[in-house]
Amino acid sequence: MSPMIIGVCTLEFHLPACRSLKEKRKFLSSFRTRVSNRFNVAVSELDHHDRWQRSTIGLVSLAAGREPIDKMFQKILGEAERQGEAQLISVKIEFL
Repeated sequence: MSPMIIGVCTLEFHLPACRSLKEKRKFLSSFRTRVSNRFNVAVSELDHHDRWQRSTIGLVSLAAGREPIDKMFQKILGEAERQGEAQLISVKIEFL
């Protein structure tokens, strides 16, 4: 039996255009839908629930090896950096 690798990616965003929690939820919902439809990951907001200009999002995936997860996270990071609504200010990737 091959080992199972769990990848965890934490993204912290600054949302300068958001003026309310409703606008923040709209961004998060859109980002979560885009990412989960294109990639095999679970997505959840982890922190800053009550702050409308900041969000920390966690992504989790598992595979038989580290390389496929790392490649997928790099693609997700590219998408996060390209979208114009939020600034990606922190990234942390871990493998368990």
